[in-house]
Amino acid sequence: MNNFKEQATGQARSAAERGKDKATEAVGGIGKMIRDSAAAIDENVGKQYGDYARSAADAVEGFAEKVDAKNVDDIVDDARNFVRKSPAIAIGAAAAVGFLISRLVRSGRDDA
Repeated sequence: MNNFKEQATGQARSAAERGKDKATEAVGGIGKMIRDSAAAIDENVGKQYGDYARSAADAVEGFAEKVDAKNVDDIVDDARNFVRKSPAIAIGAAAAVGFLISRLVRSGRDDA
């Protein structure tokens, strides 16, 4: 039984690491897209708004780097601490994520 538990834990940890890597890559890609669009924003709306886009890109890319630097256990601990300190925000965020996922699933069904 212990061997099965260790195997399951190892597979879950491996899947979580792969998920973290994909999420970090996706968030980094979003930061790059924001940064790449800053020049167009400069031209179309004004340099001030392009600077806002660059600041947003810095923040998104910084977040991706922080997540990439942490291991899965640290991320889980951070999430637990956040939920303990701010349960209302955590519940609201979970509801928002659930709503977004349900919308994505529905739109995927509508396209089929």
